[in-house]
Amino acid sequence: MERIFWVKCPKCGDRFCCDYELRHSKLKLICPFCLEQFLDVDSLEIDERL
Repeated sequence: MERIFWVKCPKCGDRFCCDYELRHSKLKLICPFCLEQFLDVDSLEIDERL
């Protein structure tokens, strides 16, 4: 099973999942709902539960 984490977009507040390999990287995530680009550390909420 591939590991994921959940983030909450700082612009629209919607939650979406990302591949865990992107966690702590310097790559920006793109919200699939509003297309906002942000780093994982800028997320309003991060859920790393297995």
